[in-house]
Amino acid sequence: MFVGIIFFRYLFVSYIFYFVFYVLSFDTYKGRKISSKMRKPKQSQKEIWRSFWSSGIFAVGGFIFYLLFEKGYTAVYTDVSEMGIAYLVVSFFLIMFLHETYYYWLHRWIHKPGIYEKVHLTHHDSIITSVWTSFSFHPIESFLQVVFIPVIIIFVPAHIVVVMALLFIMTVSATINHLDIEIYPRNFHKNFIGKWLIGATHHSLHHTEFITNYGLYFTFWDKWMNTESKNFEPVFEKLTAKVDE
Repeated sequence: MFVGIIFFRYLFVSYIFYFVFYVLSFDTYKGRKISSKMRKPKQSQKEIWRSFWSSGIFAVGGFIFYLLFEKGYTAVYTDVSEMGIAYLVVSFFLIMFLHETYYYWLHRWIHKPGIYEKVHLTHHDSIITSVWTSFSFHPIESFLQVVFIPVIIIFVPAHIVVVMALLFIMTVSATINHLDIEIYPRNFHKNFIGKWLIGATHHSLHHTEFITNYGLYFTFWDKWMNTESKNFEPVFEKLTAKVDE
């Protein structure tokens, strides 16, 4: 059951973004297509197949979360009044920050020679990304990604809605980042919110440059550690200018 739910969520969200930006609105957004190169033969089929296996591993994580929750071994709660609205909001951003921190340093580690070839090369097989790339991982990488939530909810009190929202955001964010079409508006990278958010251009550069843009949701670790691509701003500005001309 858990495998079916997670795999269906992946397929559903991926197809929605594919339909909206590659079918329904492609004439509007074709100028924002990041790569002009063709994807590898049968790339999408491979990505979907790998994503099925990733979904299986994510499902194990989901099942562990369920068991821990049922046995009362987690800090997850269901009554908002127990911690208050203010804490609910704070906990959401706290877990987002912790997840970003975990992923950034994990991502840098799995790019190390000897580890990269065994763990992360499968994901980077998709140099030109697509909506189907978001869950396309080696099983070891899938495990390293899924372990965060079951561990963090043991120590950090979180309302069940916060946990569900985080899972939804993970899927949507990953799909946007691999879309290969820049959907954010012109100058978005310069405003107070936009400069901290990762989008398709930012992550596409990671897939082509390999040693830049390691973030998951946010750019702050890349900025702090000087790993943000110097090409990001010019590429983003060029792409977003096209649709606004």
